[in-house]
Amino acid sequence: MIRRQGGVDFLFDLGSFNGSYLNGVRVTAGCELKNGDQINFADHEFLYSAPQMRSSRAAALGSTPTIAIRRQKTMIILVSDIKGFTALSEAVESSDLAQIIGGWYAECEQIMASAGATVDKFIGDCVLAYWSSVTEKSLRSALLAAEQLLASCDTITARHADLFERIGRSFELGVAIHAGPVTQGAMSPGESTLLGDAVNLTFRLESLTRQIGANVVVSGEIVGALPELRHYCAHHGHHHVKGRAATVELYSVTKFPPQG
Repeated sequence: MIRRQGGVDFLFDLGSFNGSYLNGVRVTAGCELKNGDQINFADHEFLYSAPQMRSSRAAALGSTPTIAIRRQKTMIILVSDIKGFTALSEAVESSDLAQIIGGWYAECEQIMASAGATVDKFIGDCVLAYWSSVTEKSLRSALLAAEQLLASCDTITARHADLFERIGRSFELGVAIHAGPVTQGAMSPGESTLLGDAVNLTFRLESLTRQIGANVVVSGEIVGALPELRHYCAHHGHHHVKGRAATVELYSVTKFPPQG
């Protein structure tokens, strides 16, 4: 699969048996494509040609990229990351890793689409997705997506049972959900990405899943917007996160609330 993110095309392998190759190297995570790259799928060979997105007028204005602000609003942000990815990469062959990661990408795409979310980007072993409004429905959808992401761990572990049994581990994810003001910026015509403190904070929250030994964490803003969620969470107080002066209130989801 070729996916455009932030004005750049990336090549992903969604778990194909024969594998995808970029310039002779098997694709195990999202790879940025450059003009003239050679792509191989099974017995088929392709030459990537970068699209000419900029007009002659834009080129005359200079080559420095700019970000055009499209909108600012409060959104629900979800970040999910594969736990122990470095150790997993060292323990398995690149061809096996490509199938595992590709399968997870495919699961993410399906889960987010069914939950009404937009996948902003895949970043190696991590996915960033969002809901463009904060309502009871979208909050419940975000929690459902988190629940289904955890369920996908069992699916992927079972799919590669022999491999995971051999290395003595299973497929695990960390998931963080936060809500806050976000700027959606256009990096190139027709392409945008999420920017702002709320996005950075969600990534930091996901990293705390290792620290507190949880799989799914939510911020105080999420619990404040859906108060009944307190009954399904453990409170972990206020935490400092890297690069941010203010603390963030942290909860871990111990049980998912029923969908209304």
